[in-house]
Amino acid sequence: MDDAALVDVLRGTSLFAGFTETELDVVPKVGRLRNHDDGEHIVRAEEGTPRTMWVVIEGEVAVRAGATVVCTLGPGDYFGEMALLAPELDRNVDVVTCGSTQTFELRREHLLGLCSSSPEIALGVMAELARRLHDTTAALRSILGSSPEARAAAAELGLSLADEVDDSVSIIDQPRRPE
Repeated sequence: MDDAALVDVLRGTSLFAGFTETELDVVPKVGRLRNHDDGEHIVRAEEGTPRTMWVVIEGEVAVRAGATVVCTLGPGDYFGEMALLAPELDRNVDVVTCGSTQTFELRREHLLGLCSSSPEIALGVMAELARRLHDTTAALRSILGSSPEARAAAAELGLSLADEVDDSVSIIDQPRRPE
């Protein structure tokens, strides 16, 4: 796949959708395409410090928590983005290919280079990650519901399951529990 075709795929992802043509043209030069065989573990939950994210270019991957498939991702979807901004966080899922798959790999130092060269890139990436956090928080609230057990579990995690939630407050605004 040439750089122009890769830029077309990246433009279709929510993470890179706000990039200008000039900004997008730089992205293929700082990452790399990787080909994966069926059943290959791209990410293992128990493996070291994460410093890479991937965009699925062709094929499909399964995101697994233990033996449970949490979701599948296809072309234009990305994973591992938290590693770019918070590499101290452990990986908490496995990502395994479902058939022959091609990904675009972007390492933390490369994204930081892009962000330092363009504040607009940094703001665009932060906005997309904030949207993902918002959507995840909403999904958790929906899944957990408002039962007393769910509220107790959420309280244990330092979260709120209030019926009416101010969208300007998210999980990251919650105080950190002492370790």
